[in-house]
Amino acid sequence: MAGLMLSLFVAAMDSTVVGTALPTIARELGEFQLYPWVFSGYLITATTTVPIWGRLADRYGRRLVLLTGITIFVTASMLCAASPGMAALIVFRTLQGVGAGCIQPVVFTLVGDIFPLPQRARLQGFFSSMWAVAAVIGPALGAVFVSTIGWRWIFLINLPIGLVAGTLIFSHRERRPEAVVDAGIDVRSAILLTAGIGLLLWGLGTGSQTAAPVWWAIGAGAAMLAAFGLVEMRSRRPLLPLDLLRSPVIGPAVMVGAIAGTVMFGVTAYVPLYVQQVLGGSPYAAGVAVGAMSIGWPVTSTTAGFMLVRVGYQRLVLAGALALVAGSLMLALAPATLGAFWMTAGSLVIGCGMGLFTAPLLIVIQSSVAWNRRGAATALNQFSRTIGGAVGVSLMGVLLQLYLGSARDPLAAHAQLAAGLRADFIVITGLSACVLAVSLVILRTSRGARVPESLERQAAT
Repeated sequence: MAGLMLSLFVAAMDSTVVGTALPTIARELGEFQLYPWVFSGYLITATTTVPIWGRLADRYGRRLVLLTGITIFVTASMLCAASPGMAALIVFRTLQGVGAGCIQPVVFTLVGDIFPLPQRARLQGFFSSMWAVAAVIGPALGAVFVSTIGWRWIFLINLPIGLVAGTLIFSHRERRPEAVVDAGIDVRSAILLTAGIGLLLWGLGTGSQTAAPVWWAIGAGAAMLAAFGLVEMRSRRPLLPLDLLRSPVIGPAVMVGAIAGTVMFGVTAYVPLYVQQVLGGSPYAAGVAVGAMSIGWPVTSTTAGFMLVRVGYQRLVLAGALALVAGSLMLALAPATLGAFWMTAGSLVIGCGMGLFTAPLLIVIQSSVAWNRRGAATALNQFSRTIGGAVGVSLMGVLLQLYLGSARDPLAAHAQLAAGLRADFIVITGLSACVLAVSLVILRTSRGARVPESLERQAAT
């Protein structure tokens, strides 16, 4: 338990601590035009490798694969700390994303293997709290390192945490079912998926300071993803278990995850920008505004774990969707007089909504499949949320750039920035409404759907 929580913590903290130190890093290493790719390289590999790690966990076992991911992550962190220039840092951050893509899905797969449903539902809050702690500690720790011993320590700190986590996980003796048959990984699918998503994210403006779309990259990425879909449908060893999407339980759950991921990433990307550039708040105020989402998430996630077997996951999804809509409306209709306080409250409500349904949906997905598909199913859930967020945020960036492109002077630019961010918050509200619509479908059709037997037994108890 401690090893799994530390593994999540080291990955979560890395995503929060780097943002604080990156302006200093770019100023020291030079080549500021490469600044966006420090984030983008990490994001692309952390997204595209998730399904690959899920399939490897089903084939070779969770412990070995998780230890491999932690090793890659920690080794890449040491290389980032030793980077002589911005180009090298981007390469090593990209490698770090490969390790990060392993940690979260395999950790939650192991949780599904080890703990029975009642414990698993209640423990989700503890794992979610790692993200809340990282959201609070990460920015402050980054600021301390930058102002004292140097920015390279934001990467070196991963070494002791990773070593302790790896040592604890190494002692775990995995119990695999004897009759596990797995045909391996289709290499063609892995190549097409990685290249397709990388080109699509680049084409949608990921890594561009202007967020301007690159149409040929979008077309090439879409073509590769279409080819990936064809290969997957004919493959005897698909990388992503797309057939699970036909399940009346798993399909809607994955759809909720993909749309909610866009809401989550949108809040993370554009609330701080609105607080600082439109409301004139400090970087600290911006950090508090977006960090409130990470505070509300584990609180309601813990509550949802206790309520899952009593009220059913369907009602929790509906309650979370309503909170998501309420919080998004608060962002879209925020009065200027209340400033950053109102944005913080909106982020908090959205975090509460995410916590209500994220863990229950993951538990339902894991309970609906056999052991040898649990890793791939968990990865599918994580992948849908991440790719939905990455693509959605890039499109919101394109929308924002359309507003900024019409500004002719600084005063107009400020007004257009405010209008563009309001438009993005309206998009986030629309996406939250879509989550609510899907949750109503889940509530309406769940009586006729096949609910996992473990959940049925707990409901009867």
